[in-house]
Amino acid sequence: MLGIRINGSEAPISTGHLVKITEVVELIKSSIDPDHMITSVRVNGKELSSEEWDYNLDRWSGTPVVEVDTGKPMDYVRQRLAIAAGLVQSIFMGFRESRKCFQAGNMQGGNQSLITSVNDLKAFFEWYAALKDLVPAADVAKYDITSHVDGISTVCKRICQQQLYQSWWALGETLGKDLEPALDKLEDFFRQLNLAQ
Repeated sequence: MLGIRINGSEAPISTGHLVKITEVVELIKSSIDPDHMITSVRVNGKELSSEEWDYNLDRWSGTPVVEVDTGKPMDYVRQRLAIAAGLVQSIFMGFRESRKCFQAGNMQGGNQSLITSVNDLKAFFEWYAALKDLVPAADVAKYDITSHVDGISTVCKRICQQQLYQSWWALGETLGKDLEPALDKLEDFFRQLNLAQ
């Protein structure tokens, strides 16, 4: 047996033959207001980890309770955008650490930090693109970061060339003089966007 709560209320949804949590979530999607979307999913009060999304329902002991919160897409976007500036700041700090390593002659530490920061930046842009897809067409321009992404991409291409040629001093300079200010401007963009909401 499985309990389902949508926005804190018991939902009389029969899960019958369903065995996976993903199947239950798909069933719940079909029963909520079409103008709403699922904003969070918990089982027994705990957010699901990436591995738990593939679990069968019998992995939870007793009677699992699937709790789902829903909301309008723009409410979800606003909620997520509240953390965007902090995420960019964290990525900025990773690149800064990489620059400091390169400037101190620690190439291995610089490269490790650089790889992590590049992957984090890529994941951030993918996350933001998925969020932006939820914005109504009339408001998309307000959320556009194309100029920021283009500028950051151009700097990252230079960094890759400098890394290939092992120009560590130049790489540190590019990180400090070009990439860090570009990330700082992106962080400011998100702070201003949050103030305007």
